[in-house]
This record gives sequence, structure tokens and C-alpha cells, in this order.
Amino acid sequence: MLGTGLWDNPRVFASPSLQGGLYAAPDPSGFRAFAGRYRTRFGGEPVRTATLAYDAVALVAALARAQGTQRYAPDVLTNPSGFAGIDGLFRFRPDGTNERGLAVMRVGTGGGVAVAGSPKSFGA
Repeated sequence: MLGTGLWDNPRVFASPSLQGGLYAAPDPSGFRAFAGRYRTRFGGEPVRTATLAYDAVALVAALARAQGTQRYAPDVLTNPSGFAGIDGLFRFRPDGTNERGLAVMRVGTGGGVAVAGSPKSFGA
């Protein structure tokens, strides 16, 4: 069986009929590290989507620091090499969509297990 990133969920992991199923999702190690830093700083658990906001702010700051007056030019924002984020590689496409480098995960009773890691770069 194949699923989406929505399968990265304790209810799915507890379902006997979905055991062994595969789904695409961010490698969980990035979020675990982020959550640990968040817990230390704020004393609570971050929501899963907190990494999206963190990556957005980090990207804006990095572009402002490194790209000067062209920091938000379309060719800078749509760099085909993409950007590294908490949940892995991502890039913006000229048509307004985004693309992410995801891991292939297998459903297990203890959670998702990476069977193929996320890419370190976007292919040509």
C-alpha cells in the first residue's frame, strides 16, 4: 500500500491493516532536532507545521544577508538548487508551486521508519 505524508500519524501506525505500507514524508530527524531545541527554549512541544514558519523566516533572513538588492528577485527565489530547511530540501518553481525532497517511510507499530532517505540535492 502507498500513502501520503498524512500517514505520519500515530493512528496509522496503530492500524494493523496499514503495517508495512509506504508513504513519502520529511525525514523525521530534522523535526526531532528542531523539537528538542524548541522544548529547551520554550518549555513545550512545537506543532508539526512550526518548521514551515521557521524555514520561511530563516530563508528570508539568509537571502537578505547574502543577496543584497536582488534578494527576492524571481531568479533568486526559483533557484533550481533549492534551499535546505528543517524538513529537508525544498525549492520554489516558476509556476508558483513548491517541490520538496522527501524520504520514503514504512509504517511500523512504533512509528514511521525511513527506508530511503531524502535527497541531498535536486536532480537535473
